[in-house]
Amino acid sequence: MLDPVKILIGLSLYAGPDVTNLSTRIQILIGCCFFILAGLAVIPYLGLQNDESLFAAPLYVMNPKEFCINIFHRRIPLMVMTYIGTLKTLIYIPIFKIFGGNVWSTRVPMLLAGALTVFFFFRLALRCAGATAAGIAGLLLASDPIFLLTNTVDWGPVALSQLCLVTGSYCLVRFASLKQNSMRDLALGFFFFGLGLWNKALFFWILGGLAAGAMVLLPEIRRLWTWKRAVVGSLAFLFGAFPFLLYNVRHRNATLGSTAHFDSIAVAKAKLPPLEATFDGAGLMGYFTTESWDVPNPKAPATVRGRIAWWIYQRFGEHRHSLMLYGLAAALLLVPWWWRNRAGWFSILFMAVTWLLMAFTHDAGGSVHHCVLLWPFPQLLIGVAFASIPWKQAAWAAGAVLIGSNLLVLDKYFVDFERNGAAGVYSDAMFGLSRAIPDPSSEDQRVWVVDWGILNTLALTHQGRLNLRSGDPPFFTDHPSEAERKEIDYMIHDQGSLLVGYVGDREVNKGVRQRIEAAIQAAGYRKEILQVVNDSNGRPVFEIYRVAEN
Repeated sequence: MLDPVKILIGLSLYAGPDVTNLSTRIQILIGCCFFILAGLAVIPYLGLQNDESLFAAPLYVMNPKEFCINIFHRRIPLMVMTYIGTLKTLIYIPIFKIFGGNVWSTRVPMLLAGALTVFFFFRLALRCAGATAAGIAGLLLASDPIFLLTNTVDWGPVALSQLCLVTGSYCLVRFASLKQNSMRDLALGFFFFGLGLWNKALFFWILGGLAAGAMVLLPEIRRLWTWKRAVVGSLAFLFGAFPFLLYNVRHRNATLGSTAHFDSIAVAKAKLPPLEATFDGAGLMGYFTTESWDVPNPKAPATVRGRIAWWIYQRFGEHRHSLMLYGLAAALLLVPWWWRNRAGWFSILFMAVTWLLMAFTHDAGGSVHHCVLLWPFPQLLIGVAFASIPWKQAAWAAGAVLIGSNLLVLDKYFVDFERNGAAGVYSDAMFGLSRAIPDPSSEDQRVWVVDWGILNTLALTHQGRLNLRSGDPPFFTDHPSEAERKEIDYMIHDQGSLLVGYVGDREVNKGVRQRIEAAIQAAGYRKEILQVVNDSNGRPVFEIYRVAEN
């Protein structure tokens, strides 16, 4: 695989014609390289998660035909789900063909996408707010623990959405700021926004925030807008979003029909704590990492990165929360110094409108991977505000304090990964499970997955070679229907098949394991455990078994 660090070094050294300052080039280099190196260090700690692997389902698991279109007698997937498109799926076809399906080939491309977001954000902030603001904002984004983790482990998915947001915004800012407005920049900007909508329909939130900011704060857009430019922008957007629009035309607005429902004010207020946890960096502790109080005997750090993180932790203490919220408060207090800067007001309006849209959307907006879609505008606001301080050294000192607090929170994540291991469905036992299941010698050998969080990942890592079946739905109830009884009977009498699930205390769908064991006994058979797969802390996580005669 191409060396991502070399790619980013090359990009940051080039930086583009709008980056002429040597110190800014160095800041871009530091930010991009740190982001890449920190992401590479995170990758092996967490097992591939089911939602993270979902994008590969159209490649290795049968995709429902309503999400596909037939072209020249070939089925082409348009969508993975009603609100997630196959942009990421198509990007990965050559990647998996060359490098296979594994944790590195899955995560490194999205890590690179996140690094490109950092790179173009530097350039966007430079055009909007100047060198000092760009340096502070860019380094804040590159060191942000939630941004790093959600882009590296792209289960949201968010990496491509944020890349489309930043690159699209950068192209349109270039279009608006050049003396001879480039139609190419205009078309690229709207094309990236269209791609963002196809990638995930929640990009509607982002488009709402961008539109509100543009209409209120950028009146000169009306002077730039002509019928020709309107046609070019519209066509570019339609081209980027075409698969998404085609699916919704063919299926009568299926996306909004299934997702565009609104919550009450009380429910919206309940979504404030995840927003706060996203801002201060603590939102993935206990979700990605196993908390210290759940591990009576944590491991000693065994890797170089783990020992460095532990050394920092011992000297600077535990930091679960960054100072980003205080940084935002300081930015608001500094309004008298930057109140003429429209980039700051645009950031505020974008964040307010986008968050309100997600807060009032039913069954959405209450998770870290939703709240992080506000990024990178919190960082831009802080960069603008700090850069307005009359004393440049004070601005950089304030920025350094926030960046340092980000790094200390990130260090806490590394310490917990190294000593306590990943949590729940992110367990690194998934690597051992994938190795423990051999490719079948015939198509008749089935692998029954009997709990959530396993099927998509096994399909990805074995690249569709396993004959995977979902075996848990008939066991969701104590009173299965007649059809479900037939499914249960078929699975139990499927000779030569393997069953894969969690050990008792790791179950996701509680009670399924017990019902399966009861059904096996009732049929006159026994459960024969072939292997228990432990995580790197020695905790049992998965079990592989078969149905055997008594």
